[in-house]
Amino acid sequence: MTISLPHGSVRLRSAEWQTIIILLLIYTLAYLDRQILTLLVDPIRNDLGVSDVQMGFLQGLGFTLFYALCGPFIGWMVDRHNRRLIIFIGILIWSIGTAASGFANSYSHLLLARFGVGAGEAALLPAAYSIISDMVEKSRLGRAMGVFSLGGIAGGSLSYVVGGLLISYVARYADIDLPVIGMMHDWQLVFLAIGALGIPMAFLVFAFPDPGRRGRQLMTEGKAAAVRGHFKKHWRFYACHFSAFSLFCFLGAATTAWSATYMMREFDWTVAMVSTLLGIKSMVAGALGMVGGGMLADWLTKRGIQDAHLRMYIFIMPIFAVAGITAFTAGNMWVAFGGLAFLGVIAPFIAVAAAALQLATVPERRGIASASFLLVYNLVGFGLGPALVALASTMIFGEDGNLGPALALAFMVIPPLIMLLMALGLRPMREAVADVSESEMR
Repeated sequence: MTISLPHGSVRLRSAEWQTIIILLLIYTLAYLDRQILTLLVDPIRNDLGVSDVQMGFLQGLGFTLFYALCGPFIGWMVDRHNRRLIIFIGILIWSIGTAASGFANSYSHLLLARFGVGAGEAALLPAAYSIISDMVEKSRLGRAMGVFSLGGIAGGSLSYVVGGLLISYVARYADIDLPVIGMMHDWQLVFLAIGALGIPMAFLVFAFPDPGRRGRQLMTEGKAAAVRGHFKKHWRFYACHFSAFSLFCFLGAATTAWSATYMMREFDWTVAMVSTLLGIKSMVAGALGMVGGGMLADWLTKRGIQDAHLRMYIFIMPIFAVAGITAFTAGNMWVAFGGLAFLGVIAPFIAVAAAALQLATVPERRGIASASFLLVYNLVGFGLGPALVALASTMIFGEDGNLGPALALAFMVIPPLIMLLMALGLRPMREAVADVSESEMR
């Protein structure tokens, strides 16, 4: 079904929010599948006999390698084929991958299952960004992306809350010998339960209408040449955008991967305490940051600041650095928790980054632009962040490592680089946005 209503009509607004809410629920599921591993680090280490570096790889490249490799092909598909069907197939694949993690009896088996989770989740964001940008007016795109991206916050929070409850519940069934399946550890049962949830949820994707592809015109030879040359003409914007937000993700991914383990090791927090406090922190701070960041970008854009999506973070980044250093060097657990709360407000930047990319890219190339960004963003951020912090901890502080100082060091070094890259990208972004606006008026 394709909606062909006047832009901004009441029915279109209703359909747009219906779509965003359903996509938010699907994104919540995706993040739950992705991040549940953070609460299971020590049980998996004990049962499979692996190191922090190996677990860092499992949380990082173990997920993002196939996510990134599948991204460009999926982006190409999104620009040409049924976006809802692409998301549906992706949900099935990542849910099967999560469930398969429950059958893993070695590190290599678990790694292969995580490859499947990454490959499936690669379908969601390029297709969702494309759908939302076709439904929502530019003046409200940052807010809409922020609401959709709450799915990541909700999923991350649920990974703590639901994960903690599941771990407590299945503990009584740990090491149970099931018919055909055999012996199951508690962490394996958690993966099975969450993987099974995704199969029925996949059908939600057919509960919202396809908005059609707005802004696309009959391709003349000149128009086609302009579309093909868009990336080459504005490569400076894409280079600065991709690299700055990927480094931003590096810090966010490392913090997400190791915060629970750090608080448990440094301050003797229990799993129940971590799941409750970090879950509440992620939900409240993340929601404020995700929606607030999108609204701030929209507010600045309406006032004529066409590079607002980069400019705002140049001023926010010093606060982010101080909060990170405080969180991982404080000797008091509540000061550390306060630092994590500040990080939780600032770190949800993906809605702003996605909106910037949609505004600066012609409609015919938004799928591949999103997929290319997510390739770099995930390889650098989620792929390298957790593993390199664990590696630095081991190399600097010995075999047992010390996660706090390693994380604090990352917050000292990386934020200045992000600020420089964003400053270099201001003018290129203004030029790309102006070029897209001119192209759509032709």
